[in-house]
Amino acid sequence: MVTTTDAGEPVDGRSRLRDGLGFFGSFLRNPAAVGAVLPSSRYLARALVGRLDLQPGELLLEYGPGTGPMTQVIQATLPPGARYLGIELDPRFHALLTRRYPALDFHLGSAADVETVLRERGLPRPARIVSGLPFASLPPAVQDGVAAGIVHCLRGTSGDFRTFQYVHAYGLGAARRFRALMAQRFDGFERLGPVVRNVPPAFVLRYWGAK
Repeated sequence: MVTTTDAGEPVDGRSRLRDGLGFFGSFLRNPAAVGAVLPSSRYLARALVGRLDLQPGELLLEYGPGTGPMTQVIQATLPPGARYLGIELDPRFHALLTRRYPALDFHLGSAADVETVLRERGLPRPARIVSGLPFASLPPAVQDGVAAGIVHCLRGTSGDFRTFQYVHAYGLGAARRFRALMAQRFDGFERLGPVVRNVPPAFVLRYWGAK
């Protein structure tokens, strides 16, 4: 089966194989930044994205789209008039995303700079943030910077933040630190899963009520 992105390149079995090889190569070059050896499965992508109850003009942010497994689900379910911006740090992935999803907007840079990115692009605060960043692999200073940007974006809104953590890494110190950090800054928390049809299996984490 071949699926085609909006006016972009087809996403078929060969594309997924190339994505997997490219993802693995990026992992070998910088395992802390990538955090996984394979792209997320469509099952994890669907669980993470969930229902997009967005209104016209509302913005969805995606952190660390990678090769675009979450992006593909978002594009297929993004309501008419809703807006999207993906923030990707890896230049190779950014180039692939802009080619594969030409109808969507992508920024090459760090999610920690989200306030500046939104201001320079004239975008509103997001209604939802979906993240594929490997928080369990990120150093504390980076965790803190990204978390501060998330809270700034969502404070005083009804928006939510969604991410995932791999089951095998859930008990690691960096993973626990991130969850404790988010618990301090959000009133609401929900854990879904694990999603077992992913390599490796993962929990989906949802936060709302930024304070």
